[in-house]
Amino acid sequence: MTRFQVKPICAAIMLMTAYGAPALAQTTDSTSLDADAAQPAPAVVQVTGMRQALRSAEQIKRDSLQVVDAINADDIGKFPDRQVGDALQRVAGVQVGRDRGQTTSVSIRGLTDVATTIDGNEIFTAAKRRLSYEDLPVQSIGGLDVYKSATSNQFEGGIAGAVNIRLRSPFDSKGRTATAYVEDRINKTNGSGETKNKHNPGAGFLFSDRWQTGMGEMGALIDVTFKRDDFAYPVQWVDRPTNMFSVSPDGTATRIGNTPPFTAAPGDVLGQLPNIGGVYYDGKRKRESIHGAFGWKINPNLEASAQYLGMGYQGRNATNYILDIVTWAPRLTNVVLAPQGAHCSTPLGTICPILSANAAGAQFSPSAYDWDPYTATSTWGENERTNTHYLDLGLKYTNGPLTLNSRLGYTRSKFVNDTIIVDQQIPGASSSVFTYGDDGHGGYTSVTTPTSANPLRDPSQFVLRGLVQNWNEQAGSQVQWRSDAVYRLGGDSFFTTLLGGIRLSSRKASYHGAEGHSDFTGDVRPTPVGAFGDSFERLVPGIDRLGGPWYTPAADFLIDRADTVRNAYGAPSGRVPDDPTRLFEQRERSATLYLSGRWKTDLAGVSVEGEAGARVVRLNRKLRGQSRIGDVVSDVDLSTSETNVLPSVSAVVSWTDAWQSHLSAGKTITRPGFREMNPALSLVPPTVNAPGSGNAGNPYLEPTKSTNLDATLEYYFAKNGFAQVALFHRDIDGYLQNFTQDESIGGTTYRVTRPQNSGKGTLRGMEFTTQKFFDFLPGPWSNFGAQFNYTWTDADNQTKTSLGSDTFTTTRLIDVAKNSWNLALLYEGHGITGRLAATRRGDYVEQIAEAPFDRDRVVKATTFVDLSIGYELNRNLSLHFDGINLTNAKYESSLGPYQPRDIRYNSATYGLSLRYKL
Repeated sequence: MTRFQVKPICAAIMLMTAYGAPALAQTTDSTSLDADAAQPAPAVVQVTGMRQALRSAEQIKRDSLQVVDAINADDIGKFPDRQVGDALQRVAGVQVGRDRGQTTSVSIRGLTDVATTIDGNEIFTAAKRRLSYEDLPVQSIGGLDVYKSATSNQFEGGIAGAVNIRLRSPFDSKGRTATAYVEDRINKTNGSGETKNKHNPGAGFLFSDRWQTGMGEMGALIDVTFKRDDFAYPVQWVDRPTNMFSVSPDGTATRIGNTPPFTAAPGDVLGQLPNIGGVYYDGKRKRESIHGAFGWKINPNLEASAQYLGMGYQGRNATNYILDIVTWAPRLTNVVLAPQGAHCSTPLGTICPILSANAAGAQFSPSAYDWDPYTATSTWGENERTNTHYLDLGLKYTNGPLTLNSRLGYTRSKFVNDTIIVDQQIPGASSSVFTYGDDGHGGYTSVTTPTSANPLRDPSQFVLRGLVQNWNEQAGSQVQWRSDAVYRLGGDSFFTTLLGGIRLSSRKASYHGAEGHSDFTGDVRPTPVGAFGDSFERLVPGIDRLGGPWYTPAADFLIDRADTVRNAYGAPSGRVPDDPTRLFEQRERSATLYLSGRWKTDLAGVSVEGEAGARVVRLNRKLRGQSRIGDVVSDVDLSTSETNVLPSVSAVVSWTDAWQSHLSAGKTITRPGFREMNPALSLVPPTVNAPGSGNAGNPYLEPTKSTNLDATLEYYFAKNGFAQVALFHRDIDGYLQNFTQDESIGGTTYRVTRPQNSGKGTLRGMEFTTQKFFDFLPGPWSNFGAQFNYTWTDADNQTKTSLGSDTFTTTRLIDVAKNSWNLALLYEGHGITGRLAATRRGDYVEQIAEAPFDRDRVVKATTFVDLSIGYELNRNLSLHFDGINLTNAKYESSLGPYQPRDIRYNSATYGLSLRYKL
């Protein structure tokens, strides 16, 4: 299917509603839509096993006016998923991003601009637009609905779609219920043979009951979860080259600098050697949550509800760097160049990658510490925490054809991070490195000094370099109120139901922090052990391809004895004073009105029902901060407003009892994140582990807008299961992209990254989804089933050629994989449940035109395989085994042949749990 075919096919399926009905027309008895809920999702879904959970989710899909996929409570419990983000990867068209052993981002059909709601209310973490999915455990979840098209009564804010989280309610169950679990998981770290396996316990408890009183029926629910995670996440990176080399036929090379034009010596050729290093991330994470709910059916017409959700996170993390800045070595020996090819053609001339080389230590000044290559280790000791509180009060009134639903929500969330960074160097080190090994990635062959064959494991070889302190606090709060009305008209009129509602919101996001830098003075630098004692150094397990373990400052020492470290560097005790140039505050007040009508008719004997309406959102924004570009600092104090009109129309065409289609068209928006709009410039000076870098937001960003078309053709099997083909098209305007440019600040050059709106883009594609239990097979084979979904996506975008430029070039849309699929094999019978699931995300572009050669950085396709098996010991107790990432899938990126970038090793996880259910 070519990219030009998708949009016409969407239109063709829509036209079938009006002109193709006689060809498929048969007598139908379509399920009527639930007009009681302003948010089109069921209020109660009773689940009693994997089959029933799948049927319930299937019914949600079939009855909804939108293109939606759902996962229900029992279905979620059959996966080895602890957190919401992990469970979402099971949905067709959804991909997740993993970082340091946890799911941190969710995309729908390749786009990460996803609105997140809890029972229809906006939810977020700290100063972000969206929820940190890793903070919410699946135990609190009654179901997840992934909307790929929108109606006017849904919260705006996601051009990709929306994820609505249905929290558990006491009225979900017929009576008293209790569940509990205890588990232990072991993470097996890949890429680091010296890392020991660690135990990660978790536990949870839920109790729910409902009872009759003289004042109506009441119900209450409480659930509590706890989990601990000792993680390790090895990363080997190859940074972009800084200098070019003139490479001789005898395998020697001479550095010729970093300023074009580049000219090789006579008889030589040009070569480029990037820097090679690694990061060994590890630490301890704790997450706790508490969820309480109360429901009160006051009388047949009036129902009240209250929900509280508290989520907490604490992390003591170490970011342990190792690096070898070989690109500054004045001379190289034993140079091996990549063969001539397209990879040698660059905008700066013919420059081939250097695949391996030796770099002897060379002193470039009288100082005893000024050596190339610069070989060092560094540790970031990070102590951080997040607390999020969400409260929702609801009132529902029903009287005949009228239903009124009103909800008042309050959210408060805060994130705090304190980081201490200490660098240490090995003066006089020589190294042998390779950028492209047998598996296409780099590493170290050896690192030596004149006095040590393995100085990375000898603390006496190091001297202390600089100290960096950094802290920040991010906070977000919101009061939101919405009221929705549904009026069923009855009779045989074209319009069956009128819907309308209002939403008011007041949102605040803030950020403040500071950074300080210190170093020793004088001609002699102390050794780490000499300055702080033996406990200051830690031999981290390291990365196999970089020679294994290395010594680096201990993160626990940096966190627990931060003032000792500060004072040794001549800095005062306590945090660096608050930096007013980093202060950022943004307030948003919005008022929303929506109106829509649901309708139903017959066209040539085919039942068609749908909804048409519009959502009007008025937003007023006030933003304060400071902007810095180069050495120019300016105050930012903006008051802006915008009005967005978001029309939508959707329809369900019931061709037969088994065949139906969903058709929809509408406009959606995504507002820039608060971090992306924060103009404050955060700088990290040149250190042993990186050149100078910086990040800043852009207060002048505009919302990203999209016009969406969706069409499906669905078939529902007689007993259970369905098959679906879906086509989608998105016309996108103003997609956010990051741009990095060199800026001179105080005489030092920094690589500064800022976002800006791009031009127009298009995303189109196709999904195929099917699920079925094999009830038609004989005997035990009928206990098996399968789920499969495949998404094909094609996307392009008008990318600006540089920051602030009005010139565009057409590129791929970043982070969008062309191919992705999920496959799950299911079993349920004889007290055993099992699910073997494979999730594949195809290759995608991570960065457009990486400097200095303007090549796109592409992430290689990966397939994760997970397994979950449960056995019922008795009516109430079951034993479960979970395996995650059984194939040891890893992240790999490159610029093309012979030019790798990162390889990141995801852990494999194995766990046992005991689960109780009343």
